[in-house]
Amino acid sequence: MLDDLKVKDVYLKTEDYPNISVNAPLGQAFHLMHHVLEDKTKFRTILVLDDDNRLKGYLSLRDLISAVGPDYLKKCHPHFMRNQPISGFCQDLTSLSVIWQEGFTLKLHDELNKPVSECMTPMEDLVILDDPIAKCLYTMLANDVLVLPVVEDEHVIGVIRLVDLFERIADNVEQAWMPEQK
Repeated sequence: MLDDLKVKDVYLKTEDYPNISVNAPLGQAFHLMHHVLEDKTKFRTILVLDDDNRLKGYLSLRDLISAVGPDYLKKCHPHFMRNQPISGFCQDLTSLSVIWQEGFTLKLHDELNKPVSECMTPMEDLVILDDPIAKCLYTMLANDVLVLPVVEDEHVIGVIRLVDLFERIADNVEQAWMPEQK
């Protein structure tokens, strides 16, 4: 039952997760993500560790593509708002993609030496092994994150991913829904 499910039932240990140094170049992150995706391991994020192997954040596919995208679409831009990146513009900004298209490859290559720390999603919230998954889901949704660190005795021992929580929820839904479909 989902109500009884705890972090300890779902989390992944950090040593089993692809990771990269906070100082690594963006090009290395693209390379690692490409190979992780090829392996069909279901990893859609890469953990970012500092020089002391402490978890600092993660890189998602969105983070990597955004890092090479136009500045006006970046979260750190002062005018970024959830669905409307630039204040005063209409919602449909697709016509601006033509501007981005011009010189896309050149811009991409210019950004590849930038450290991943400039584009990673920081991990500020955390959970413990005995936390219910509802707390994880709420935190992930409220803060728009895909991964949360799992802490034991003040040390990060793993992470819990939205994709794993989704799989548990979907399994529950299928068990409840499928008998009605027969």
